[in-house]
Amino acid sequence: MLENSFPHRTVEKWNALDSGIVTAHSVHNFKEKLDKWRYEDRTL
Repeated sequence: MLENSFPHRTVEKWNALDSGIVTAHSVHNFKEKLDKWRYEDRTL
């Protein structure tokens, strides 16, 4: 049951992100990199 909890799912997804996304310098830059990673070829 805990595997489907919000915190558990969120941590898994955050840990799967590329380090370039996590260390973005602004929210705008984070969103741009995240969208590219999600919808394109998953490279920065």
